[in-house]
Amino acid sequence: MKLKDGRYELLRPLGSEAYSSTWIVYDANADRPYRYAAVKILTRMATEEHRSGTMNESAFLKAIMVGFTLPQRTLPTLLDDFEILGPAGPHLCFVFPDMGPDVTSFRNITPTRALHPCIAKKILVDVVNALCALHRINIIHADVKANNILFHASGVDELMEDELRDHPVGVVGQFELSDGTKHSVFAPRPFEPEPPWDMSHLASEALSFCLMGFGHAQWAGRQPTVGVFGSIALRAPEIVIGSDFGPRLDTWAFGCLAYELLAGEWLFNPVGSDDREMEADLLAQIFALTGERFSKLTLSRAQWSDDILDEEGNLKGREEISPTSLEARLSARGFIPDAEIKPAADFIGMCLRVNSADRPTSGDFCGDEWLYGAFDRCIGGHLSYSGYSRMA
Repeated sequence: MKLKDGRYELLRPLGSEAYSSTWIVYDANADRPYRYAAVKILTRMATEEHRSGTMNESAFLKAIMVGFTLPQRTLPTLLDDFEILGPAGPHLCFVFPDMGPDVTSFRNITPTRALHPCIAKKILVDVVNALCALHRINIIHADVKANNILFHASGVDELMEDELRDHPVGVVGQFELSDGTKHSVFAPRPFEPEPPWDMSHLASEALSFCLMGFGHAQWAGRQPTVGVFGSIALRAPEIVIGSDFGPRLDTWAFGCLAYELLAGEWLFNPVGSDDREMEADLLAQIFALTGERFSKLTLSRAQWSDDILDEEGNLKGREEISPTSLEARLSARGFIPDAEIKPAADFIGMCLRVNSADRPTSGDFCGDEWLYGAFDRCIGGHLSYSGYSRMA
């Protein structure tokens, strides 16, 4: 199948999410060695939400392209955008350079599902750089998570051609539309495998990561187009009560990401019969971990808190969870170096302040001793311990 008057030939699906699917394509108009690209095809529902203004991914991608004199390697490069007409209606399409696997897939190949601190910090540094750039042009990402962080691919045509030859696209099923037309379901397969999880610190320093996934993004200083953002487990507390929306909600998600990469698990795991009950459980876990509550100022700005919080900001009808600490959580994992535990806990803790005004901005992280000191501490060190291979 070809798109945009035959320019792009669909070759193989890379993966799919709730609002889109991504395919590798051959670009007939590009020169070697960049004839292969990735096209993100939005669902009909996502396309309609763009038209209504609920989603604005197209506007954010274009703002990134015009907002900087030089390309931002940690942010997506929009090569092209267009619309196609499918059997069920129109679909917006975005074309990007081919990207490598996502960080969640990479994390999941490790024995502990955690990453060595050197690798985790390289990812975090690139995400900080992306957030600094976004916040400078008044974009709030609003969905910072490991699934939305991708490795930069090699971008070499010969590797693509070898992969296509050795692993042709596979059909795994078929579906039928209401008009009776039948369509095949193809097996997704990334073009580039995850790099070795036990790579050396020098190899990890050479890695480069890009923050993608702007379907939930919002303009800073404007009324949000939706009320909630991202996965509930990563949701900033001000989002739960509808108060103080701003760029520091990305700081909260960034802190959750730092814990996940180091510990191999999500920091918060809310449960409940519906989203609101899960959000109440999320707040209970946040209060137990941080020992903090919403300030009166934050509560005074809340749009929807009466159903889960009383006037003092305490949870209604719910027993408090036993207090814990970030240091205890990190230490309990059993494989994080002792020297990393307190500095990491301190860093994550300053991201996870309940009141957003108390959190650092993305720019405040520049030069942070723990975050940017990764390779100074790794070089020459003996990094063999339970859960990680020797990397020095």
